[in-house]
Amino acid sequence: MKLSCYLFCLPIFATLPISSLAEVLDWRNGGNGQYPEAKPAFDWKKEVEWKTKLDSWSNASPILVDGKLFVTAEPATLICLDAKSGEVIWQKANDLGDLAGGGAGASDADKQRAAQVAEQTKPLERKLYRAERRLRRNADDAKLKAEVADLKKQIAELRKDLPKAAADLKRPPTNGTNGYSSYTPVSDGKHVWASFGMGVVVCYDLEGERIWHQRFEAPDHSWGGACSPRLVGDRLVVRFRDYHGLDPATGEKLWKTPSEGVVFNAAAYFDLEGKSFLITPRGELIRASDGKKVWSAGYKIESKSWSFHNTPSVIGNRVYFAHGVEGQQGDAYCLEIPSSVAKLEGEGLKQIWYTEVAKNRFYSSPLVIDGIVYLITRNYDLLALDAASGESFYEQKIKGLTGTAYPSLTRAGDVIVVGADDGKVAFVKPGKSFEEIERTEVAPFRSSPIFAGGVGYLRTLEGLLAVKGR
Repeated sequence: MKLSCYLFCLPIFATLPISSLAEVLDWRNGGNGQYPEAKPAFDWKKEVEWKTKLDSWSNASPILVDGKLFVTAEPATLICLDAKSGEVIWQKANDLGDLAGGGAGASDADKQRAAQVAEQTKPLERKLYRAERRLRRNADDAKLKAEVADLKKQIAELRKDLPKAAADLKRPPTNGTNGYSSYTPVSDGKHVWASFGMGVVVCYDLEGERIWHQRFEAPDHSWGGACSPRLVGDRLVVRFRDYHGLDPATGEKLWKTPSEGVVFNAAAYFDLEGKSFLITPRGELIRASDGKKVWSAGYKIESKSWSFHNTPSVIGNRVYFAHGVEGQQGDAYCLEIPSSVAKLEGEGLKQIWYTEVAKNRFYSSPLVIDGIVYLITRNYDLLALDAASGESFYEQKIKGLTGTAYPSLTRAGDVIVVGADDGKVAFVKPGKSFEEIERTEVAPFRSSPIFAGGVGYLRTLEGLLAVKGR
């Protein structure tokens, strides 16, 4: 089927999509987590509009397109729900065996054998993941080295007799936190594109017909991934191990740009003089039309065990970054986009300020409101910095939130929504001093909420929740 591709493309310094449009088309509503017209209720148990239990979990956020919500579920399912009622309209599986050409030639017996082997290797893969993490911290531990080698041998032994067609159906390793479906879908208002951690990208129309699919390399590590697909100019950009630019209409692979290091989240993007650019979590500037890496800030995390976890935020002509590692490093940067493509491609972005911040991981992407940059560490230290200078206004521990701060900070009208994967939600007032307004609790979740038309939507590990506004 021919795909007529209308791509929304943000001109530089334009306002990102907001809730008044009643559509949220991609990760963090254009990447910055801004819903300035939202008025969320403060009791997310009492003010439930509807709640829909789904068959499997996911960490990806929902998107809202033409009155329909699109969410993912493990391992590779795309689900469409009615935004008013929560009723499931359709759901489509996209695992390797579900795709034409995925495991081509695999018989039912091959698929059954592949499923059996996957179940047998799953506990061994979990043990291997934990052992490899311990080994990275204790590289000279002979006992751990032997344990890792033995687990790899057991897994290889189980897989050695798989027919090639069945072996093609084997998913790459991941862990129980990320899974395969942590990639938030993206839409142009007429179609939906989704990525899954076995290296699968699919395109659907809103009625549930799959237009095309593509397969790519596995993620660059055994922890899974969450680099949500982005529509940037006239390219669909995806990342598993490297960055790829695709024709959104056909799925044709147009360019490939190598990516160093472990990156868990999507690149930000902006337009300048009619040209589109990506800015990656590592500070790499990539031209969207051809994938050329034209500049890099060269950001590094001085530990081989750690990674870049969040998406930079682009506000006007400024880009904000935060990254770090427990006890070793904590960095926040502000870069400025020059006024012309010639300067951008010739000189790159200009550093406006650098601030050393809490030495910790920042899973949450930066949030910028009224000249203040908000950051939160994995264990709920909330930081407020002057967006103009990087000067610290405060650093405050939000007490009583347990688990890990996987959800990104979100602006919902006059409050900052702080999510905890234990299911608690804190509402914080923006400003130069810390003030928590209210707190509520729902089912455990790792996704970021979205807001549109007076309603908030949250993908919990159990399903999807719609909450009334106040």
